Amino acid sequence: MAWLAWDQMTLKKGWGGLGFKDLRLFNQALLARQAWSLLIYPDSLCARLLKARYYPHGHLLDTTFCSNPSSTWQAIMRGLNLLKKGAIWRVGDGKQIRIWRDPWIPREFSHRVSTRRGRCRLHWVAELLNTEGNNWDYNLLRGLFNAADVDAISRIRLATRRTEDFFAWQPEKTGIFSVRREVSTASSSRPAGDRKLWSNIWTCDVPPKVRIFAWKLRRDILPTKGNKCKRRLDASPVCDLCQ
Repeated sequence: MAWLAWDQMTLKKGWGGLGFKDLRLFNQALLARQAWSLLIYPDSLCARLLKARYYPHGHLLDTTFCSNPSSTWQAIMRGLNLLKKGAIWRVGDGKQIRIWRDPWIPREFSHRVSTRRGRCRLHWVAELLNTEGNNWDYNLLRGLFNAADVDAISRIRLATRRTEDFFAWQPEKTGIFSVRREVSTASSSRPAGDRKLWSNIWTCDVPPKVRIFAWKLRRDILPTKGNKCKRRLDASPVCDLCQ
C-alpha cells in the first residue's frame, strides 16, 4: 500500500517530504547540463563535432530532431528541451543577439519579444542601442514594440563598458545552470506554519525510526483502523481493543 504519493515524498524535508530525488527529473537535468556545456563551450571538440553533424548552419537553441539522430543526440535533445525554458541571452554589445528569434528579455512568461516583426528590417539588438552603445534608444523602442515589450526591454540594465553578449540560466541568480530542482512553494502539500514542526522532527535527538514515526503521524499515513477503512483494507474504523 502506497500511503503517500511519490511527488509528496520527493519534497524537501522542511516541506513535509523525505527529500528523495525524482530520478526522472534529475536525469533530465543532467542531460540539460550536457547541452549547457555545448552552449557555453562551442569551441570544444564535442561541440564542434555535433554542430557539424546536426546543425552546421544554425544555433543549438534553434535545432530540432533530425530524421536519423543517434542515441547520444536524442539524449542531448531531451535535456535541450528543458534548457530552452530557462536559457537567456544577457545583453552586452547586442551584436550576437537576434531581436526577433533569440530569448533575451528577462520575464516569466516569455524571453522573446511578443511584438510582430512586420516590415522591420532591424536584425540585431545592437541596432536598438544609442550611438554610444551604453543605453537604449527609447524613441526607437516605442516605435517598434508594444508597451509590454518596451517596458521589459527598458528594465534591462546595460554595462557601462562594452562587453560581449553571453548566455545565462535565468532561474539562477548566478546565471550558471544547476541541476538543483526547484519545488513550487504554492504546493498544497506544504501546510502553513509547519516549517518549524518539520525542523523539530528532523533535528530531534532521538533514534531515526522515532523521527520517521513522528513524520508519518503528522502526515496521517500510519496504518490505523481509520486509514485502513478509508483505503478499503478494513471494514470498520473502530478500534478492536477499546472500541
